[in-house]
Amino acid sequence: MTLSGKTALITGSASGIGNAAVHLFAAEGCRVVATVETKDQIDSVARVAGTAVAAKLDIRIEEDWTRVTKQAVAELGDIDILFNNAGLTTWGDLEATDRALQDAMITVNLTGQFLGCRAVVPIMLAGGGATVNMASINGIRGNTGLIAYSAAKGGIVAMTRSMALDYATRCIRVNCICPETIDTPMARAPLEQASDPDSVLAALRAKHPMGRLGLAEELHPSRCSWPATRPVTSLGRPSRWMAGAASDNQSDHAVSGQ
Repeated sequence: MTLSGKTALITGSASGIGNAAVHLFAAEGCRVVATVETKDQIDSVARVAGTAVAAKLDIRIEEDWTRVTKQAVAELGDIDILFNNAGLTTWGDLEATDRALQDAMITVNLTGQFLGCRAVVPIMLAGGGATVNMASINGIRGNTGLIAYSAAKGGIVAMTRSMALDYATRCIRVNCICPETIDTPMARAPLEQASDPDSVLAALRAKHPMGRLGLAEELHPSRCSWPATRPVTSLGRPSRWMAGAASDNQSDHAVSGQ
């Protein structure tokens, strides 16, 4: 399998999973469209070898998606892969989650990915492609104190499965990955507010069979060690018959051709 010459659009590229994806997609030979939240983050991703386009993108705004995709097509000719990675985590149970917080989680995590698919999938129709949405294990089984986040990620899982059925015969595979806790700045942010950060971190580690948090590069789609629903293998020959899979760290939950 080769991705040389393919174009991959990655959201949330400034740090964490998205930044690791920029490096690893580039290493696979992709031309990367790296999008970031703020203008001051553009330079850092633009310096990564393989980054063909670096652009500011607010995933909540449809016009931003239109602008970035038009730029990518004008400069690179096509978009073959969409890695809908950008997102936001906020803690809170039902009583601690007001309407504003619920709306924010849905808008950023679910609507942002919906808008990305709306902007990119029509471009893929001419030559096929792969869309991979970043969900979460919490979108499959829920979690304490994450009601709004879990609801949004669960929506991503359902959206992914529905899209996979809609586009299964049109050469576009749609899958999502549902990792457990990955050691990123976003995951560590709540620790700064905890009265005993070490205990909270130890509790997080204890939830994982390996006794540690995952690393961003371990999630990257192009690695054969990652489950077969990873973004890149969703495009390549080994998984041309895979669609609608929601892959967590332990198993795949698929609705069409695995």
